[in-house]
This record gives sequence, C-alpha cells and structure tokens, in this order.
Amino acid sequence: MSNRFVRAGLAPLRGGRRSLAMVATVAMVAVCAVGSAGGVAAAEEQPATTTAIKPPAELRVGISPNYPPIAFEEDGRIVGVEADLAEKLGKELPTKVTLVKTDWDELWPSLREGKIDVVMSGVSITERRGEKVRFTDPYLRVGQMVLVRKKDMSELNDPAAMNSAKRKIGVEKNTTGEAYARRHLDTATIVSFDSVDAGVAAVRSGAVDAFLHDAPTVWRVVGRPPKEDPELIGIYKPLTDEYLAWAVRKDEAMTLGVLLDAKIDEWTKNGELQAVIDRWIPVTKVSK
Repeated sequence: MSNRFVRAGLAPLRGGRRSLAMVATVAMVAVCAVGSAGGVAAAEEQPATTTAIKPPAELRVGISPNYPPIAFEEDGRIVGVEADLAEKLGKELPTKVTLVKTDWDELWPSLREGKIDVVMSGVSITERRGEKVRFTDPYLRVGQMVLVRKKDMSELNDPAAMNSAKRKIGVEKNTTGEAYARRHLDTATIVSFDSVDAGVAAVRSGAVDAFLHDAPTVWRVVGRPPKEDPELIGIYKPLTDEYLAWAVRKDEAMTLGVLLDAKIDEWTKNGELQAVIDRWIPVTKVSK
C-alpha cells in the first residue's frame, strides 16, 4: 500500500435535515461540503426567492484565526477555508467584506452588540449556541478526534481506553472537545489549554496522554506522507458528529441568514464549496 494515511472526521451529508448518521470508516472517509439539504434553518424561514433581499453594503465577518486550516494567519494575512468563503461572498452578494479579527470568547458578545454581522470561524452548531444565534445551513461536517504519541497508539487505539484514572486528556478551553471530554471522560483528568499549540506541545512532552480536538486540527498536526509528524498520530475514530456553520443575529434570520443559506446551497450544487474545502483539506485515500 503506497498511501496508508487515512483521514476521518469529515463526511458527506445525505438525506433529510439532522437525520443522518456519521459516515466514517477506517478504509476511507470523504471530505464534503454540505448545503441546505442538511441544514438546520427551519424550512418555513425560507422565502420563495432571495431576489427581494438587498445585500448589506458591508459585511463585517468576525473570525478567530487560530484554527488551521479553517481560519489562521499566514504572512500577516488571515487565510483558510473561512477566509476564502468570505471573499467569495464579497464578490457574489456583492458586498464589501471586512474580516474582523476577534478572540474566540469575544465572538458572541461582538455579534450580539452589533460590532460584527456574522461569525465565520469554524463554529460547531450546538443547541446552546442556537438559543442565542441563528445558524446558517452547515457547510462542513466534522467530528472530534484524538491526537496521541505514536508509541502510545496501541494502548489508546480504543477511545474507551482514555477514560481511565491514570490518563490525562488535553483539550482547548471553551470548545466542543472540552464539552465532550468533561461529559464522557469523567474518570480521566481533563487538562484545559488556552490554545491548540499548547495542547499539542503537552502531548509531545508527555504532560498529557492525548489531545482532543476537531478533525482538521489533528490532520494539520499529523501531516501526511511524505511529511508526516515523526512523533504524533491521530486516532481516526470520530468521537462526535458535528457540523460547522456561520452565525447571525436572530433578527437577521429572514434577511442575511437567508442570503447566506442561498449561497451555501448554490456553492454546494455547483461544486465551488467543495473546491474551497479541497484546497485547504486535501484527502489522502487508501490505495487498494
């Protein structure tokens, strides 16, 4: 087998809204954009046409660029999946798009206070967040994964092995990974870090046994042939079934929210959304 590196945690969305199981196997996992067919906005919110909705003169995009390859900084610029999609919105709505660099914890207050118009920052849809914002249809399906040292792979290959009193599990503060760990790994010691880099460094040093985060994070760290990380590896068994989407204020549900849904649906159907995702999250398939 020439390519044995397998990616998991992202899968195509098929069928009705919110009624789908995670499609992820050890043999092959697809990375796919998802549109309104798998959306979470209520169908009754959708008007017959979006032509009557005037795009805003400016779209202030709140983004926390610390989540490669979804959103991060490179050579002084914010780049990644979200940055590319924001640029496409600017050209096609059309509108002036301004990326507003915002700390993760400040995204929601900034949206609520009107400092930004939309959050595009690798945000997972959760019920709690949905009580305060209107999520667009999801554009990407992801799952939480585990990063471990290669020498510990045999011991931690079964995710259940993490939930042990002798294990220390690293997470990033205020993420769905931390929520999962505190809910399901109640026997292990959970260690919270301020950033992904700090958590990864803790795995390398042996300060924690594993680091739990979104699939794109694990892929970025591990790399792929011929530039694989010499020490770390991901356990490609998704622990959760999550969706990434954008968020607007609830009072923008019938205007900006509908416009964004329409773009996600359009890009899904014409393949442009998949092209952006493929640029930043290339898939390595198993050779038969």
